[in-house]
Amino acid sequence: AVVSTQSTGETPHKTFLEIKGSNAQDKPEYFSNQASIVFVKKDNCMYQACPSPDCNKKVFQESGSEYRCEKCDKIYPNFKYRLMLTVKLSDFTGNEWVTCFQETAEKLLGITADELGQQKDTNETEFDKSMTKINFKTYNFKIRARLETYMDESRLKCTALSVDPVDCVSYSKKLIEEIKLLEG
Repeated sequence: AVVSTQSTGETPHKTFLEIKGSNAQDKPEYFSNQASIVFVKKDNCMYQACPSPDCNKKVFQESGSEYRCEKCDKIYPNFKYRLMLTVKLSDFTGNEWVTCFQETAEKLLGITADELGQQKDTNETEFDKSMTKINFKTYNFKIRARLETYMDESRLKCTALSVDPVDCVSYSKKLIEEIKLLEG
């Protein structure tokens, strides 16, 4: 889900400070950032969703084994777990809360939503381990930022579109190029 904003086809690298200083309210701003995870919110990190392949809406438990999707207007015997993971990311200029949805969250955690849901339901200790093992690890993120206003208060809303491990070799080359530019 890389959005091209330059002729090179790459998403521009920006810090959280630069994004907070930009005017991201008119339209979403897409950027990449190398950041470390400093906190993972475990509360409300997943929900029980409609098992229909083209629906991700939350289901409501009707009885012990029946789940109702109001969008599809159907009752299902099961559900699927969907991730909506909120993490605090930090770069060298500051930090920001970022939401990671299904695919991005699964890639970060190294576990599927269903496996994590099983852990949450049956083994709270394993669930906690799965959630905290990514703390203080650094990744390359592609992020969409948008300034949202609610009750006359503006706040930056960030969503991770993709996450990848840091490629130390290419990152080192990038830093060397930046140093060369500074040397003039």
